[in-house]
Amino acid sequence: MEKKAVAALSFLFLVLFVAQEIAVSEAKTCENLSDTFKGPCIPDGNCNKHCKNNEHLLSGRCRDDFRCWCTRNC
Repeated sequence: MEKKAVAALSFLFLVLFVAQEIAVSEAKTCENLSDTFKGPCIPDGNCNKHCKNNEHLLSGRCRDDFRCWCTRNC
């Protein structure tokens, strides 16, 4: 009986480990320079709105170079 319990626990840990790896890999994001954003990027949310509404991506932010960078899932 103990061998079956150890085998079942080992299988459960394996399933949980694989599920965690899948969840972590799906959460990765990448930033790309926006191709269609016009004008200077100022940190008031105009870049974020543009990336969400016009490019249908997750979010956007103004970086140090005053250009709009959009975040998407990789």
